[in-house]
Formats: sequence, structure tokens, C-alpha cells
Amino acid sequence: MKEKRPKKKPTKKSGQWGLVLMGGGARGLAHIGVIEVLLENGLVPSVITGTSMGALVGGLFATGYLPREIEDLANQFNNTKLAKLRRSSIPIPDKLLDFLMFESYQKRLSHRLGLEKSGSFDKILKALVGDILIEDLPFRFGCNAVNLVTGKEVNFTNGPLYRALRASLSYPFVIEPARFARGVLIDGGLLNNVPIKLARQLGASKVLVPDVHRRLKRIPAGSIDSAVAMMDRLIQVILTESTESKLQGADLIININSEVDTFDFSKIKKLVNLGKRVTQSNLKNIKKMIRQAA
Repeated sequence: MKEKRPKKKPTKKSGQWGLVLMGGGARGLAHIGVIEVLLENGLVPSVITGTSMGALVGGLFATGYLPREIEDLANQFNNTKLAKLRRSSIPIPDKLLDFLMFESYQKRLSHRLGLEKSGSFDKILKALVGDILIEDLPFRFGCNAVNLVTGKEVNFTNGPLYRALRASLSYPFVIEPARFARGVLIDGGLLNNVPIKLARQLGASKVLVPDVHRRLKRIPAGSIDSAVAMMDRLIQVILTESTESKLQGADLIININSEVDTFDFSKIKKLVNLGKRVTQSNLKNIKKMIRQAA
């Protein structure tokens, strides 16, 4: 795939607004629809930050991919047979099915990008964005990860974009951690699923957050019946806290309520359209926020 090249890097100045894209797995694909409506209305953020899927969507957009192109890439993840299994009465555990679907998605995308069968996730990301450095993007961009060695959040605002995305996307027990010289990095959403503070550090005076997270619901005690189920529930508890405790820092939140499972990529069009509808219905408030940032 031909590498996307930025045309011009904007200078940093105050009075600009940022778009913060949280993680959420497949639900994060709603961010594609958000960006599409913003562009249609001439509303282009000066700053973009994100974590996990939000980092990927924001990073691809920052390198020059249009929303339709990002949606097309997402559609390479769809696997009809596995999607049908999810809807069938065959007793396959949801988390096992999620894992099988994700493995299938990686193989399909590797094939589309012309990578060898054993192409790693790193190679997929590098094929998508090339060797471009974050500091050379036409937007001020940042994403985060968690360093398991130090237990601290790590922010990426320079260096190779593909490596930063690789770290931010390392969802526990699904994508292998990213290994750097001084750390072992995983999904940034575990400590901060809404990197608002980072957007402000990059110059955003106002911040818009499309909220795609699912509220944590009470579940039957009997459903936590294995180590896998326990770890999954623990991750969901942590992600909920790292989202809801950070949202209060936003200037404007648009709620994109979706109950789609984290790894269910069979509803891509539905998610993108949902993002578009919610953004369209909130345009008046978004424009008001942007005027206040000017």
C-alpha cells in the first residue's frame, strides 16, 4: 500500500480545539462516522489524541486516510462465517469467538496488504502508515499506552507512528504487548481511555469527546466461572473506571450509545452510521464549542 504523506504541519498556537478518540474495540469504529461529518461541515481539529482503536482511527486520518478509506480497511476485518456463528445457537464461548474473529481479521488484512502469511501486527501497521514520524503529521497527534515495567502511562507525541499505534493497541490477552528498550507496553485505555490532558498539552483549548464506552452492568455471579471470565470482567471494570473518571475533563461529550461487543466487527456500517447520526444531531453544540475555542 502506498504510504500516505502529510502535506503541511500546522504550527502550534492557542485557541484551537481537539478531538479525543477513546478506545472501545469495534465500537471505536463509530469514530469514522464522527470524522466524516466533521469534515463535511468544514470542522477540522487542530489536535487529535486517542487510545487503542481511537488511536488507530485518529492516526490513520492524520496520515491522510479519508473516513471512507478507513471504513474500507475496517471492512477487511469482516468475516461472514464467523459472524454467523456469533448469531447461531452453537455453544461457542463469546470470548473464544472474539479471539477467533480477531485472528481471522489479522490474516485477511495481511493478505490484502501483500504481507507474508506470518506477518506480525507491527508489519500490518507499518504497511498502513509507513515510516512517518508523529512530529511530521499535518495534525498535532498523540496517543498513549501503559508501561507494565513502571506501571505508568506513556504518551507518544514523537517518533514512528506505527510503533506508537502498536503499543496503544495492545489489548491484554488478545494482542501481544509491544516491547521497547525500556518497557513492555499495552493498551493505554487501562489507565486513561480518554487522553484529554494530552490534547490540552498539545495546544487544544477546547476538547470534543465522542463517547463510545459501554456502561458497566451488573452480571450474575455464576457467569464468572473461569479464569478467562474473571480476567475479562476485571479488564472491563478497569476500562470503565479509566473512562468515566476522565470524561469530566471534556468540554463537550457526544454520546454514541452502542452495545456492540468489543471484537464484533460484523456491524461496521451500523457503527459508522451511528457515529454520523450522533455527530450530525450535535452539530449546533459542536460549532458553539469551536467558536469558543477561536
